[in-house]
Amino acid sequence: MTSMADPAPQRLVRVIGERNGIIEFEYGIGDLSMALELMLPPPAFAEFCAANGVQIVTDERALATSEEARAMGWSPSDVQRQI
Repeated sequence: MTSMADPAPQRLVRVIGERNGIIEFEYGIGDLSMALELMLPPPAFAEFCAANGVQIVTDERALATSEEARAMGWSPSDVQRQI
């Protein structure tokens, strides 16, 4: 149970690509370890971000320094692009 003094968890978005003019992104609350993959056209994406007060985060996989860290950053859409 949270009290009134507890801040709301941060809502996070990481853009993972664009397909046919549609923005692909991950959305998570608190962190992105359990994120939803969503796709929206740019105007709807901007509205979604504004309505949810999201923080845009960078691609951790691109910043990873080891092969293991890069492998842990794969998402289902990354795998689909490889097959």
